Amino acid sequence: MGEGLHDRGATILQILPIFNITWEEGPFNYTTYLGIGSLGWCDTWRNPQHLIFQLANACFFISYLTPSTKKGIIFMHAVLVLGFFIFSTWAWVIVCAPDIFFWSLCYTFINICQLVFLLYQLRPVKFDPELEEAYHTLFVPFKVSRIQFKKLISNDMAQIMSLHAGEAYALQNLTRTDRLGLLLSGKLNVLCDSHFLHPILACEFLDSPEFESRANMDDKFKVSIVAATSCRYLYWQRTSLEYLFVKETYLATVMSTLIARDITTKLYAMNNKIVTEKGYHLDIRLPSITSSLTSTDHKSPTLKALKKHTSVLSGSQPNSPESVNAIEIKVEKNGLK
Repeated sequence: MGEGLHDRGATILQILPIFNITWEEGPFNYTTYLGIGSLGWCDTWRNPQHLIFQLANACFFISYLTPSTKKGIIFMHAVLVLGFFIFSTWAWVIVCAPDIFFWSLCYTFINICQLVFLLYQLRPVKFDPELEEAYHTLFVPFKVSRIQFKKLISNDMAQIMSLHAGEAYALQNLTRTDRLGLLLSGKLNVLCDSHFLHPILACEFLDSPEFESRANMDDKFKVSIVAATSCRYLYWQRTSLEYLFVKETYLATVMSTLIARDITTKLYAMNNKIVTEKGYHLDIRLPSITSSLTSTDHKSPTLKALKKHTSVLSGSQPNSPESVNAIEIKVEKNGLK
């Protein structure tokens, strides 16, 4: 003990159940006695807390076991609301601790706000019956959510218009191709130089070829689109769609796919118009039916209209060799109706 007093540093002598600590500071020696309780250990343990306290902590335990899905997060906040409410009740009634009661009440309020916000996001988004049909037919197969579709058809993005029978959606060489229309109900006919080309039915785009192939702001429709019955259609301005597609890339991909599929459908409809005198349908994709006929004497008005509209559908110019060869038919043996 005496030798330890001359060392530079503290010497700990354990004398159960306390510690005897001695250290040297200059010419003086200091000694203190520390009990086990003063170092953080409990000499005695209290009885378990009230059942309400245990129930609150059981709620906390369950809340942290939930998965990280939307429904799991909602369940977590709901159980946390219950747990903190029970905990605040325990603090107010059992232990009478105002600070514990205050903080528990704050946590209860915060979780209630989170729960209300999450439930608001999951609210069912409903549309008009005609928009509901378009949503289920076109966008549900691509797993587009109702919230995403609502952004696409909001008042800032799109408008719903009506057409009576005989009214025109677009006039040949007059109407600019600066929009995109989707037919919700009714039927329209596509005409070129007063010749019928194909119909447009509900849940089909009105002007997908023109929208996809438009090169500048001054492009005009090369066909006329006229209502055959009373129609309702939804249309977007091109600038509005392009602005939305920058923010919603998935919607941009879905719309591009739908437009491409619609153009393909219209191409097949045009293909059905090419019929020989014997009643056989000819496929415009087959090389065997292409020719280099340039004489207008052998071309029927229907063929001229087909050539013009097919050039729009395929995205080429009407007078280019590619578009001419793609729709002109060899007529030495077969004539076109």
